Amino acid sequence: MVSFVIKGIPKVKQRPRFATRNGKVITYTPKTTATFENLVKLKAEKEFSRPLTGAIRLAIRFHLPRPKRMTWKTKPMPEVYSDKRPDIDNLAKSVIDGLTGIAFKDDGQIADLHVTKKYHAGDNEPKTIVIIENVKEGFNQTTL
Repeated sequence: MVSFVIKGIPKVKQRPRFATRNGKVITYTPKTTATFENLVKLKAEKEFSRPLTGAIRLAIRFHLPRPKRMTWKTKPMPEVYSDKRPDIDNLAKSVIDGLTGIAFKDDGQIADLHVTKKYHAGDNEPKTIVIIENVKEGFNQTTL
């Protein structure tokens, strides 16, 4: 099992953009998406010498910035599940795309995916926690 933390505000996978250059239409990934995916790749490259093979179990925990309406000076501020934007599937896609080719060969290898989205606790900072496990012989549901 491998885990690592990506500090900073989690970013969503944005739709590709189109532009015209020299009369040709080109497709590109928006800068914020590309930057976050590259950060995920850099963290993953430190943990993996080669991509895992076989079935993968992936857990991603997003700790989003706490909104001002949920900030108090005198009350405790525990983690709270987020039911607002950004969409959880777009957050997960940005991490999965950053891991592809580094932690595993193809995202089709992901057989078990667990994603949570919370506002961080009062004294913590926004971050993304990634836990990857190679599953060779059935799933042990108690691990995650």
